[in-house]
Amino acid sequence: MTKVITIIGATGRVGAKTVKNLLGKGYTLRLIARSQDKLNEFAGKPGVEIHAGSATDADFLTKVFAGSDVVLTMMPADFTSTNIGAFQDTMGLAQIKAIKDSGVKHVLNLSSVGGHTEEKTGIVAGLARQEKRLNELTGVDVLHLRPSYFMENLLGNIGMIKGMNINGSPIKGDKAFPVIATDDIAKVVAEKLKAIDWKGKSVLPLLGPKDYTMNEITAAIGKAIGKPELPYIQFPYDQAKVAMVQQMGLTESIADAYNGLSEGVNEGVFNTEKRDAHSTTPTTIEQFVSNVFAPAFNGKAELV
Repeated sequence: MTKVITIIGATGRVGAKTVKNLLGKGYTLRLIARSQDKLNEFAGKPGVEIHAGSATDADFLTKVFAGSDVVLTMMPADFTSTNIGAFQDTMGLAQIKAIKDSGVKHVLNLSSVGGHTEEKTGIVAGLARQEKRLNELTGVDVLHLRPSYFMENLLGNIGMIKGMNINGSPIKGDKAFPVIATDDIAKVVAEKLKAIDWKGKSVLPLLGPKDYTMNEITAAIGKAIGKPELPYIQFPYDQAKVAMVQQMGLTESIADAYNGLSEGVNEGVFNTEKRDAHSTTPTTIEQFVSNVFAPAFNGKAELV
């Protein structure tokens, strides 16, 4: 019998790459995302069902989940939200209800480092609350994947580098923390969805190849884009918030949530996971900036 794999956030950074790792392998893939237009990329592919709808709609999710061998859950962000914590809780509760009502028995949950606590983790606090809810389910095997800070987040700094000749954020320049390429996350996600080899409630951190500082990351970026003297500047939290709201158009709630994440990085909250052969992934920052960041910076690749 064909294995039925359901994926929330199927057009996102990790979700879309996961789908591409599973296409043509004989699975039935039920793909969930808000945007019908983005889902159309996968329309007509063998074994693919596309389902446009909200991950906050429990009835919609229940219908799609029904009969699934495994469901990939995650909490796609709404960058227009004026209360990101409440939005995450609404989404989380809808997913829990859908899991219960549909009878799903295996859940792969894409969480984050920091998912062990709501304290000083910013936007990740909502993921920590969802981990707790999933762990309270009876008769459902749940594996929480906790990837670290996405290397792709650095693509958001391209405008700053071009316009100001600096790289910067509220994260301390000399604070080492784990960073990971979403390609590596998606490969692990796809393998886990194929294997469904977990029992009970468990956690697998995904930590990239090593811990890096923002100074090291900036040096790698500068070398790759022909700006070897590119400096890294740590911004005060209040200045970062103003920039996120006024220049990037984020809501105050989202800006505060991202500042909270930066505070957690600075205070080591995201450095508690064990690094071993299972949690270490291969793509280095040097490979990422050469293969992804530099082409995007030079306008030769789509931002992902």
